[in-house]
Amino acid sequence: MPHYTILITPTAGNDLAVAVEYYNLQAEDLGYRFADLAEEYLNRIAITPTASAVRYRNIRCKPMATFPYLIMFTIDEPNHVVHILRFFHTSQQPL
Repeated sequence: MPHYTILITPTAGNDLAVAVEYYNLQAEDLGYRFADLAEEYLNRIAITPTASAVRYRNIRCKPMATFPYLIMFTIDEPNHVVHILRFFHTSQQPL
């Protein structure tokens, strides 16, 4: 089965950068461990995006282990693309 292309929106890219910076301030290299885990999850999503639950209309959420984040994304099935919308901290307000 071919993998999906992952496209990260500017908002999601910013979410990731802010989280990495925050976690690096908390402990040495913790932010980089967060980034490595995020990359691992993105690779999983690229292989089987439909394995994640639909939570909001057509938005799927993949919870990350260890860190309180959800990776929120949509699937563009005809083009075989996954759009990463947010790296969402679970204590944030959704809107």
